[in-house]
Amino acid sequence: MPYISVIPVLTAWERFCDEQPQGSLREFASWLLNHLDPLRQSPSPPDSEPIMKSGQRLSEAFDNEDFLAGFFIGRLGRYAKSYGKSIMDEHGFASSDEFLFLSLIARMDQPTKKEVCIANATELTTGMDMLRRLGKNGLIQETPDERDGRAKRLSLTDQGQAMIKRVYEQFEQIPNSVLADLHGVERKQFIQTLKYLNNYHFQFYQP
Repeated sequence: MPYISVIPVLTAWERFCDEQPQGSLREFASWLLNHLDPLRQSPSPPDSEPIMKSGQRLSEAFDNEDFLAGFFIGRLGRYAKSYGKSIMDEHGFASSDEFLFLSLIARMDQPTKKEVCIANATELTTGMDMLRRLGKNGLIQETPDERDGRAKRLSLTDQGQAMIKRVYEQFEQIPNSVLADLHGVERKQFIQTLKYLNNYHFQFYQP
């Protein structure tokens, strides 16, 4: 194995300490990766984005990181929904969340209604309304719970299974990816960060 000098790493560490005297080793690792492979520049804001009193675009006018995180994540969710809206409308779904409920039931092991709502982090009253519509449209069915006579278990009907298949086939034809033109490593890092945030916040979530 060829000898690799540690001097470049030590030099980078000294530079990092100059820039961030209180920085941790984890922060150094992130800093080093960003300097070796800098994040791509964001595209310029579209002309249609509103301009604030400060003369800045809406997405540039705030510097609170928690606000910006919620703002951009919320927007990303709306972009994703807009890409599939015509498909949802075509098949009679009131929202993309309604189809997501159907997908969750397909992947879960005969969940209860509450379990489906929790899995999608949806308020119970709203979730129950979605489940009623799915049942009314013949896409899901209820069966008694063998261990708890008061509970009902959900599963897909044959019609529901066929619907899942048709919609996913159409999703594959959507030209716009939610992850845009991020490459493999960027995609994995982004998904890893989203998973971390999801797992962190889910422990505090009460439907």
